[in-house]
Amino acid sequence: MPQPLNILIVDDEPKICQILSQILAARGCTIRVAHDGLEALGLFRQQPADVVITDLKMPKLTGVELLRELKRLDPLLNVVVITSFPSVEGAVEAMQQGACDFITKPFDIVQIQAILYRCQQRLSLTRQLRTTGEGMLKLEELNRRLAELNDLKSQFLASISHEINTPLCLMGEWIYLISDRTLGQLSGDQQHAMDVLIGAYERLRLLLQQLIDLMHGSDIVLHYQPVVIQELVQQAVATVMPKASTRSITLTTHLPEAPLTIEADRLRCLSTLEYLLDNAVKFNHEHGRVDIEVLTTPDAVQISVRDSGIGIPTSEQEKVFAAFYQVDRRLNRNYEGAGIGLTLARRYAEMHGGSLTLASEPGRGTIVTVAIPRHAAAPTPAKPQTAGF
Repeated sequence: MPQPLNILIVDDEPKICQILSQILAARGCTIRVAHDGLEALGLFRQQPADVVITDLKMPKLTGVELLRELKRLDPLLNVVVITSFPSVEGAVEAMQQGACDFITKPFDIVQIQAILYRCQQRLSLTRQLRTTGEGMLKLEELNRRLAELNDLKSQFLASISHEINTPLCLMGEWIYLISDRTLGQLSGDQQHAMDVLIGAYERLRLLLQQLIDLMHGSDIVLHYQPVVIQELVQQAVATVMPKASTRSITLTTHLPEAPLTIEADRLRCLSTLEYLLDNAVKFNHEHGRVDIEVLTTPDAVQISVRDSGIGIPTSEQEKVFAAFYQVDRRLNRNYEGAGIGLTLARRYAEMHGGSLTLASEPGRGTIVTVAIPRHAAAPTPAKPQTAGF
């Protein structure tokens, strides 16, 4: 049941106010009366009305002037103007200024009834809009705060990356000087300790580079150069071979015999393959296998990495492309890593104008395929915060 309308009638003719009041009160409306525009404006400011019905020709403040002032106070207010039939020029001007309807004199009860119904419908919609507007303001405020938090996060990552990178570079120089025996011979135990230290250093260096690229997002600049796919794959395999050997995982490559060259960012493509192979080893079984196959099309090179590992449930497959996500989310999970690798692998592929897809079945392994165009593609904006085991 619609609520009764609160109506403010504005007319300098008492007889008109009386007739309209009787008609509207008989239809359940609450009525207030003002005899000029200034009085009406004061009454409205004291207590807003649902509908204002105003004459056009009045002293002190005309109906159109009153309409403008009321619309400044409430742009969604229902304002109905009174005009004499058959002269409706004033009503047309008022409608152009924001009036929602007009009543002609002499009054027609059927016309008034129809206008009240339309006002009731507009008022209902207005209330919904205002409620939605409040919700939108809250949402905008929430988005603003989230943006501030995101900026703080980016500033934090930038600061941490810089503070870590400087001592890490210095550490790396000394580690490799010692490991290369430049500073003297090492015993067997010392060499083993250095190998462990180098592994930890490389893991930290890789994590830092991942965080920097993740933070920069679409601001990453690709440096295109000729890249031989066979050499790229063999280098990536060599990087993960020590980890695979410790778990007796076999790495097998299936490469074209003829050299296959593409135009790409060598460092990012190599990182992509290393991330994929690292995941294939990390989430594999002891004595498992990883097959790397290179296929070609007229426009692109496809590199697929197939493992015999734990696989990924269907419900989890898209989630693994969310940064910092891992299928095994226990606090004591068995798989090391920050969950950034697949994020960046897909991002790098898409920035080259290519793609990265995944197919998996729990207990039967995973196939990840990355496609890179043969020739340099137009820069593709990176999708925000996708990807990662």
